[in-house]
Amino acid sequence: MFKIVGQRNFNRTAVATHHIKKDEVVYNILPYSSKTSADFLTVQFNTEEHILDQLLEAMNHSCSPTTFVDILLMQVIALRDISPGEELTFFYPSTEWEMDRPFQCNCRSSQCIDFVTGAKKLAINQMIKFRLNPHIKSLIKHSLNLD
Repeated sequence: MFKIVGQRNFNRTAVATHHIKKDEVVYNILPYSSKTSADFLTVQFNTEEHILDQLLEAMNHSCSPTTFVDILLMQVIALRDISPGEELTFFYPSTEWEMDRPFQCNCRSSQCIDFVTGAKKLAINQMIKFRLNPHIKSLIKHSLNLD
């Protein structure tokens, strides 16, 4: 369904090898390690834990993502139809409260957030455009003193 191309610390990405339909499970997440601190390869799993997974390590950010990383179901799910050769991407703030390595986004999407630092620094009007994981929603509520 996908292949990982490129080198781990350089130009690695994940691309579809077959047509993937919207809402199709692309991958069942199989973490091989977890840690309490973030790094550029981890994905935030809950408010205090970050996981390492072979596919997630290779997936790049997009403000118009092709997939959603569903931490509750431990699945990567297609947000729209994905063609063979198309990159598998996800919206990093959907899992990350604070990025280990913030970066300038160059996706050129009409809903681009410009600088990716994690959900913590995004405005509510930016976040409502995206599907977010429960731990991010919880952290947003806490930051707004709504819990």
